[in-house]
Amino acid sequence: MKNKRIVAGLLAVTILSLSSVPSLANYTENLKAVNISEQIDSTENQSSFSSFTGKVKEITDFKGVEGSKFVLVENQDGQQANLIISNSTYVVNNEKIDTGSVITGFYDANAPMLMIYPPQYNIEVVNVASSKVQCIKIDRFGKDLISSDNMLKLNISKETEIISQDGKAFEGELANRNLVVLYGISTRSIPAQTNPDKIVVLFEKAVEPTDEEKAILSGNVTSMDIVVNSKAIEAPSAYTNKKGTFMVPLRAIAENLGFNVNWEGKTKTVMLGKDISLTIGKDIYIFMKTTPLQLGTAPEIVDGKTFVPLSFFKDVLGMKTVNVSGSDIVISD
Repeated sequence: MKNKRIVAGLLAVTILSLSSVPSLANYTENLKAVNISEQIDSTENQSSFSSFTGKVKEITDFKGVEGSKFVLVENQDGQQANLIISNSTYVVNNEKIDTGSVITGFYDANAPMLMIYPPQYNIEVVNVASSKVQCIKIDRFGKDLISSDNMLKLNISKETEIISQDGKAFEGELANRNLVVLYGISTRSIPAQTNPDKIVVLFEKAVEPTDEEKAILSGNVTSMDIVVNSKAIEAPSAYTNKKGTFMVPLRAIAENLGFNVNWEGKTKTVMLGKDISLTIGKDIYIFMKTTPLQLGTAPEIVDGKTFVPLSFFKDVLGMKTVNVSGSDIVISD
């Protein structure tokens, strides 16, 4: 990738989200911002990216990775951070970064952090303050092109420029990708809606599939043995449902783990002991008096047998080992 040029300018951060940044403060007169007070307490709608905005104090070579820069920035509160900008970092509009520039660095919100001060972030996208009246949003957008934090929905038009990180035209699907979105006016709704001017599709590193995903892809799920506490058990075959979720038989596994399993036909509810319950068709799993859990898939009945996501035994029952190993589904406490 071409070396990024390092300019100065002014940056105002919009309150739309940590990863929404307008380039000019006076643009807020035209921006119809959403009411974020309704979003403050949400723990489900988290942005995939966090950010740090500040003035560049110093730029040095980062010896850890060839071609990377260590950029020390300081925000308006005097807090400092080291931003690692590499050859793979996308610089919006290829702006130049100099000492004195005001920049915003966006980094993976779920990445592990070093417990050091000042904090150090591996930056995936940099926005340099400029005179261009435009808002920016960096996030992962789902199937309906709604950002992970539920703050922005994209309505693509013929005028929307869509390119990949290397500047080439992008003609693939935008759903479930990390996007840099440049836009103007948005609606006052939740999520806010906008017709973006430009979308940049970020490159993503290939992720090695888990053993469970490999089993699903291979189509060998139904022939796998179920091993509970190191012993292969007699049980209905596992399968992959329409959502692609790995489903396993509840009763056979639970009873081999020592649980008493009872069925309430009127409510289609299964009880494991006295404290654990689930209902067919409802993605609600209750463990004692804790907050009900959602696993993304509801229990299902196939040939009169109840099946649950494999993750049920880890996330709800708290089993120490829940995985797919070779041709076996392994569960143990």
